[in-house]
Amino acid sequence: MRKVYSSIFVFFFFFVLFSSCREGGVEPVRLLELYVVDTLGEPVDNAKVEFYFTESALNTSTSQIIETLYTNDEGLVQVALDVEIFDYYVNIEKDQLNNWYTTTFVSLPNLLGSNTTTITLNDAFEAKLTGRYKKRWQQTADIINGNPSFPNCGNQLYHDFFRRTETAKDNRSGEVQKFQADICPFPGTSEGTNQWIYNKQNNTITFGIDNFAETYKIIEFTGNKMSLVYTTPDGAFVIERRYKLVN
Repeated sequence: MRKVYSSIFVFFFFFVLFSSCREGGVEPVRLLELYVVDTLGEPVDNAKVEFYFTESALNTSTSQIIETLYTNDEGLVQVALDVEIFDYYVNIEKDQLNNWYTTTFVSLPNLLGSNTTTITLNDAFEAKLTGRYKKRWQQTADIINGNPSFPNCGNQLYHDFFRRTETAKDNRSGEVQKFQADICPFPGTSEGTNQWIYNKQNNTITFGIDNFAETYKIIEFTGNKMSLVYTTPDGAFVIERRYKLVN
């Protein structure tokens, strides 16, 4: 039924276009041919595709503009979108694959004819850390040179990892906002915001920029547990910070 809906929608679009042409007029259209592939360039069939007008709507799964579509055997969906709007945000998922850390933005400049684009899905570490929009992690331990610190407000904070915005995709992986947890005097109070960058080659996360940057090695990540290790530049301290997924 999912694929049938897509076919009917496109058929209706061409029927309307053909009718307008028979009457001597040419109606402007925003026709999109969207191909979905994996990291090897192979088509991804039966991937769900959702369209939104804004990135915030995509992030929060609100105000979806048309019913969810599904790619065919060629990894393709064809759809007619709003004539007066050029730009859209698209969420695509199948199993563990998604487009959250490839591209979520599509532009349809052509009024007549089709706009063709290809979006790659992957199973990125960053997506597991942030989800579609954000995930909350709580620090559970602070271990310095092998010695666990006594639990306190400073080492039990909530860390909300946010997916980077489309406009910031080339210079950061996202943001992290810290909040006081229940152990703290003022639970929910903000403890600041920082940016983070994931390096796949080195399997590291760098928080901050320039002289304030700290790079942590990821030594464990299970999807609901994470352990990061930072070594001071002089090698005097090795700090391990452990986290658990809260939501």
